[in-house]
Amino acid sequence: MSKPNPFQILKENSIWEKSDTPIWMASSFFLQRNLSSSPFPQKMKESESMHVLTSLKQPLMDSPSLTAPSFFEFKGLKTAEKEFILEHFLATADSQNPECKSGVIIDETGTFLAMINGEDHLILHSIETHSGWKEGWNKLSQIEEELSKHFSFAYSHKFGYLTSQLSNSGTALTVQAFLHLPCLIQLDQIDDVLMTELDDEVQASGLTGTDDFIGDIVIIQNRFTLGLTEDHILEEIHKTATQLSSSEKRLRSHLIETPDALIVDKVSRAIGLLKHSYQIETKEALNALSFIKLGIDLKWIDGLTDQAINRIFFEVRRGHLSLSSEEEIPKEKLAQKRADYLQSALKSISIRV
Repeated sequence: MSKPNPFQILKENSIWEKSDTPIWMASSFFLQRNLSSSPFPQKMKESESMHVLTSLKQPLMDSPSLTAPSFFEFKGLKTAEKEFILEHFLATADSQNPECKSGVIIDETGTFLAMINGEDHLILHSIETHSGWKEGWNKLSQIEEELSKHFSFAYSHKFGYLTSQLSNSGTALTVQAFLHLPCLIQLDQIDDVLMTELDDEVQASGLTGTDDFIGDIVIIQNRFTLGLTEDHILEEIHKTATQLSSSEKRLRSHLIETPDALIVDKVSRAIGLLKHSYQIETKEALNALSFIKLGIDLKWIDGLTDQAINRIFFEVRRGHLSLSSEEEIPKEKLAQKRADYLQSALKSISIRV
């Protein structure tokens, strides 16, 4: 039997087809765990890392909570394949010990990723794009409970679950909400709203981890994992994301009743840019696609669903473009390939304002 292709597994199970919230695009959950009997990955010898990899792999592959899981050794994946997997899950991978053997497990749902011997021995990650947002956390919780029957995880009565970075210890749970907030950002209200709605436990950033909100995406994330319960973290992120979504929704309702000339112009210009560019960089494409997505939700644009524009939004990055072309794209050709893809994907849209 041929080895399953991670590209096809994830491409055929697009999470964006399940999206039912134009503003709250996705929720992401990370749970970090380390075995008490082994050093952190950064300090591992090759033989130690292989033991951890082998030990964790099989219980995960046998987990009843996963649907047809597949394992891939990280070093066996091409650069574009690694990028594609990380892009799909809206995740990042920190540099690793070159001697450390690592791997990833994904399942057929396209919502689950386990990274073994990355920053920690095990990072369980789930992503979902529908309003029943606790489903992702429940899945990780069940898998962690299954694994705890086989392994003793590194734990301190003072610091909770131990991780390679002390600041991530405690619950070792990170929860993120990906919000599309173009009205708050473009109408210069985002700073005031964030100052009002964010408390000390919650932080906001863009897709690159900075305060540059590329594509008008704001990521809400818990700032602390120490001294907090999982339920408290979940409630704080959900509360904050709900409040920001409500503020954005109010502005959108007002725009439907009274279109703003500046926003209408930006939506119209975005259509022209994406339909006629010969080449386009990622940031410029995402910023323009944000206006297309807003236009679709406001009923200003025909010919494309919100779910489809979400998929396009995240497929303009290098890993996804390489998959669609079935080849490594030279860096100097990437902007042109992106423009070609967007022209084809958006050819059916038209503005009606």
